[in-house]
Amino acid sequence: MNQDHKTRNPQTVRLFALTLIITTCAGWLTDSASAFDQLQPSQLTSGSQMRRAFRSVVSTPRSWTVRVRVNGREASLGAIVESDGWILTKASQLEGKVTCELTTAERYEAEIIGVDGKLDLALLKIDARNLPTVQWQSVTDPKVGQWLVTPGLSMSPVSVGVLSVTRRDIKPAPGVLGVQIDDANGGALVKQVMRESGAEEAGLKPGDVILNVAGENIDSASSLSRFIRKFLPGDRVQVRLLRDEEEINAVVVLTDPQMLIYDRLREMQKKMGGALSRRKTGFAEVLQHDTVLRPEDCGGVIVDLHGKAIGLNIARAGRTKSFAIPADQVIPMIQKLKLKEYAPYNPQKDHKEQTVAAGSAS
Repeated sequence: MNQDHKTRNPQTVRLFALTLIITTCAGWLTDSASAFDQLQPSQLTSGSQMRRAFRSVVSTPRSWTVRVRVNGREASLGAIVESDGWILTKASQLEGKVTCELTTAERYEAEIIGVDGKLDLALLKIDARNLPTVQWQSVTDPKVGQWLVTPGLSMSPVSVGVLSVTRRDIKPAPGVLGVQIDDANGGALVKQVMRESGAEEAGLKPGDVILNVAGENIDSASSLSRFIRKFLPGDRVQVRLLRDEEEINAVVVLTDPQMLIYDRLREMQKKMGGALSRRKTGFAEVLQHDTVLRPEDCGGVIVDLHGKAIGLNIARAGRTKSFAIPADQVIPMIQKLKLKEYAPYNPQKDHKEQTVAAGSAS
């Protein structure tokens, strides 16, 4: 249940009763029946009351959770993985000046040290010391139906759900610019820019001629289509285009083609469950759970009822479908990213390096 969601139906009441029973077994409540009786009818259908029942689970995990902001806006959550300011988060949410807020309300400017496009992970560094760090549970996966909790910065968790599907792979879907194109002399002509696409956000317009994408010269509509299929939704690519006889550059975040094709599906998803993550496919191993998350609430850990991190939330993929990368896949990446084995996205670098996921071609 998301903090912004409130449902009022019998199913929620039953879920709340089950929560109280489980918390009693864990030793959090001594008398679930009396606690249940003390709640007002309105509280039985409130998402905030549901999340409050899991406060003791996140009392420690929230201390090693950070809020990542980009240009002042919420972008993702993150997890402190080393006490001297190393933070892991979701890479494709990072598009500007990055800052991190701790549970202490302290805010720090953050540097992007490394990015792994295959897992959509980024390692950040802030100038801080003696921070609390993640406690991982990587020995065994949770069982289907087991409660999982996403901590935030507040006393109550961001969201609560259960494991839906055991570890599996999510096949990649190619990213798209979000334009309809035709051939042009020396490039690909933009005929139409699709609504809510990366191309629209980047300011592309009908009549633009795309000349180069991520260092690859484009000589026709077909060559653009073939090349762009190498990248995933959420990847950022630099585009050089010709507009009114002037060459200009733009950075485009590639879009999931499904959400562009089905306008009604996109609008229905927003009304019923909120926005989905830009990058939600192409993961070798994920744990699928039914937790309702905003895209801005991915990037941090998800914990079991003991408060141990079983993985890192990486994508909101459907109305009741979210993905987490298992802990045993995340942990080895920390040192690799710390050693800068994967270069961060930087539009000023060589064209061939101008993608977040340059190694993630499908």
